[in-house]
Amino acid sequence: MTRKKVTIYDVASHCGVSVATVSRIVNNADYPVSSELRARVQASVRELNYKPNMLGRYLKSNRADEVGVIIPNISNFYYPDLIAGINDSLIHSGYNVLLCNSYRNPEYEKKQFLSLLQKQVKGIILSTVSDDTSWIEEVNTDGVTVVAIEQPLYTPTHRVCFNYYGGGYMAARYLVEMGHREIAFISAPLTYASRRQRLDGFRAGLRESGIELTQNTLRISDFELEDESSYEFNIGCRLAEKLMRLDAPPTAIFCINDMMAIGAIRALQNWGVRVPQDVSVLGFDNMTISKMITPALTTIDQCTREIGVRAIELLQKSFENPSAPLETVRFKPKLVERESVARRG
Repeated sequence: MTRKKVTIYDVASHCGVSVATVSRIVNNADYPVSSELRARVQASVRELNYKPNMLGRYLKSNRADEVGVIIPNISNFYYPDLIAGINDSLIHSGYNVLLCNSYRNPEYEKKQFLSLLQKQVKGIILSTVSDDTSWIEEVNTDGVTVVAIEQPLYTPTHRVCFNYYGGGYMAARYLVEMGHREIAFISAPLTYASRRQRLDGFRAGLRESGIELTQNTLRISDFELEDESSYEFNIGCRLAEKLMRLDAPPTAIFCINDMMAIGAIRALQNWGVRVPQDVSVLGFDNMTISKMITPALTTIDQCTREIGVRAIELLQKSFENPSAPLETVRFKPKLVERESVARRG
């Protein structure tokens, strides 16, 4: 026989007080009642094994103690590092993180944004995949602080971003200074502004030394599978193999991100090509896993965790002072030298 769930009405009847009094004592430790009455209600709660409805209490309090985060794809190792920075900054603040994965789908991203507004979150951190976020101006975001990560949004918001052009330029100058002239670039489709900026900066850095990317050395994948969790690794493998089939393969490969670089290293090793003795590989991200592979990956540090921390700082500053002016914070690239790039000649 199923035991009947004890309600607040049962507790009130058991100790001979009103339901309102029980509710106040159970939900508010500071409510002014005599110690004798408080003890009597608490004794009834224990005796009847009453369990308060925590969800109902939360909804009634109407407290907005949650922050929504929308990212393009959790399978990209960049985003767990970003989330770690966000979560580490919120862990002692009393706020919880509601994580949304848009799967790089603009329509799904919009649906998640609206859902977070409906949940009355206090703030939203958005890494958009869309070049058109004009719809944000059509919805009511009053009382909700929005922070854009990477790409800007159509409407004015706080923003934390990175100098992708500068990172691409730094990568080119480093490879040239290491003696490389036959240099290739591999990437997933250039659907994001951040990817295009990396390529623009890389090209500019090469041109200073009279080097141009050609049809052979500029390799952009024509697709990326939305349902493939390791798509960037696979693209790196596939494009590196194409480079190795050239009559004159490059001596260095710059990859649009670390996961693609790891795929490229795997493909080169499968071909019997030594990294970095035969071909150097340079990444972009500085993911945690990059120092765990063999050879450890030389890469451009994208300050991923710091970006998450700074986004939370902007949110909390806005919570404390809603009239504070909007801020844009841009991080500078840093080169992390490990083992995957060798000096040539």
